[in-house]
Amino acid sequence: MIDPTRIVSLPDVHASRLGNTREVRVYLPSGYMRDPEARYPVLYMHVGQLALAPRTPTAPAWEMHRTLDGLIGSGKIREILLVAVEHKPVAGGNEFLHELSAYPVRCLGEDYEHFLVRELKPLIDRVFRTLPEPEHTALMGSSAAGLATYNIGLRNPDAFGNLGILSPFFVRVDPYTLEETKQYRSYRLGPRQKAWLDMGSAEGFFMAKHVRPVAEAWLREGAKQGERLAYLEQPGAAHSERDWGRRAHLPLLFFFGGDSRPEEAVIHGPDTVGLEGPEAYLNAVVTCGNGFAFSDLEGRYETDRPDVLEVAPNGRLLPRGEGAANVVYRRRGVEAHHRCVVVGRLSETVDVELEAAVPESTEPDARVYANFELARIGERLYGTRIALPRGMTIDFHITRGYGRNEGDREYRPIPFRRLTADRDKSVRYEVESWLDLRPGLTEEERKEGV
Repeated sequence: MIDPTRIVSLPDVHASRLGNTREVRVYLPSGYMRDPEARYPVLYMHVGQLALAPRTPTAPAWEMHRTLDGLIGSGKIREILLVAVEHKPVAGGNEFLHELSAYPVRCLGEDYEHFLVRELKPLIDRVFRTLPEPEHTALMGSSAAGLATYNIGLRNPDAFGNLGILSPFFVRVDPYTLEETKQYRSYRLGPRQKAWLDMGSAEGFFMAKHVRPVAEAWLREGAKQGERLAYLEQPGAAHSERDWGRRAHLPLLFFFGGDSRPEEAVIHGPDTVGLEGPEAYLNAVVTCGNGFAFSDLEGRYETDRPDVLEVAPNGRLLPRGEGAANVVYRRRGVEAHHRCVVVGRLSETVDVELEAAVPESTEPDARVYANFELARIGERLYGTRIALPRGMTIDFHITRGYGRNEGDREYRPIPFRRLTADRDKSVRYEVESWLDLRPGLTEEERKEGV
């Protein structure tokens, strides 16, 4: 019989420099209560209110307790503790940002860092049976919390030896001017640290070109791929809790699992590249026998027409002349194939015209967003025209602001819409309902965005 896991709540953990308290929930694996002498590695996660079970039926959540139950139950990783740290918004400030920010806010990252390293971790190590050494301690987060993991983890290698950096908010791109503002300083990966670094291919202005260079720099500095560094560009993944939760098992396998041989490789990337135009990359995703997957930044590529196209080890396409070439990727007994056409020129951006028709329930003064703000252009019709980087893919919902998403005719959540900027195009969307305007919804549910 397998003992059930437990989630313990520490309701009012004080952060002295931030002047607030927050709930911290701790996942205990099934073996924790059986063996009173055993000690365990620890994974700390930011935004703890989204880490475990959803708070409401439609709220986003990673459901890490299910992920850990599955990995531990199948023997793919050892038993670990998970510490889910609630995020506390601060008016005019952000605890996930250090000294660089693209926004006019107070950067409270060092105060939050002090809380994690000097207050929370010692508390957890006192109260629970942990293995407190850095090689047994991981820190993980996504988006701005991924940036916090990068900053806090690399500044404190004596506390956190394993860093799960998912979709980090390294660079802000203005969606209208495409101006880029960097939000991080370059840090070296500690000599005994391991880092998981990733990005989805459908995250819009959160782009692989902002993340891949960090991984490549660490490789140049001596971090060995597969041992101290793993990088992934997840095909089709959006900037969402849904997709972060779906791939959260991968860094856990990297930190707490064993080695496994490659079993499959698939090449993702453009079918067309220009002699003139934006840089383009192939993404060779390798999957191992235990389910671990990564993007190979040190790949072996060959083409049948090197006079037309060559491919660098990191997947960068190097066009040499117009024509078509077949690409073969190989790694430890697995291979993958891709065909690519080289043309004379591709523009850096494409023009996309967006329109959204909204239901009668929409307020006359509503602000409507389809990832970008849409102007009112007619009766129940909103739209905009925008230039997007060629090849960008965005998954999104049409909204009237945070928590006020579109739904279907029965007021049920709908899947993300997908927009790919592969050419100049016009797209029109039909919004059938707003979830927060469902008849019979209570005011509390309306505020929660249910």
